[in-house]
Amino acid sequence: MKPPTTAAQLDHVYWIGGSPCAGKTSVAAAIVDRFGMTSYNCDDAFEIHERIVDPGQFPTLHRLSRHSCDDLWMRPIDRQIREEGELYREEFSLILDDLGNLPSTRPILAEGSALMPQLLETLNLPNHRAIWLVPTPEFQRAHYARRDWVPTFLAGCTDQAQAWHNWMERDIGFAALVAERARALDRTLITVDGSQPLGAILDQVLVHFGLADPDPASETLAA
Repeated sequence: MKPPTTAAQLDHVYWIGGSPCAGKTSVAAAIVDRFGMTSYNCDDAFEIHERIVDPGQFPTLHRLSRHSCDDLWMRPIDRQIREEGELYREEFSLILDDLGNLPSTRPILAEGSALMPQLLETLNLPNHRAIWLVPTPEFQRAHYARRDWVPTFLAGCTDQAQAWHNWMERDIGFAALVAERARALDRTLITVDGSQPLGAILDQVLVHFGLADPDPASETLAA
């Protein structure tokens, strides 16, 4: 059996965590495209992990990934938030192993809500290697409502209005939890409220990563 991936094996990885609807994926895609990094999207990885996990070893991940729409969204909000954190805690070792199996010949940008501050803290990362983005509740609700796949996602719920409400409250609570943990750990957090264009947020992330005004061939991006 392959030993667990260690922090030292991931010193070429940049990390963008946070909560849904904060622009993480768009910012990550822009950075990957500009610098030719390898992209790792936690949402894409989850679709693989949920199919292969052992229910004995990953009980929360296994159970939640097989819930019906009603089972998923009609749980009490505080339970949804708590179990989302448990799911990500279980999945974290799988994420680290995925990253450890990717080529280390160029930098990797890992992005997703699963990258909670307290989980990454176990890696003793330098501050400039990780950042978190969370939306305000108003920004989240407005932008989620514009996503054309939302009705399809809720189609299996018997009470779609309540499911939508619970979904938004779950993500708002999760964002608050991520922000609280990031601040408690003295990690860098950007709150997205719509007052800045995406390009300005991208610039802040680049500055934080030490990639502002870079030369792609410079040692700044060396693995």
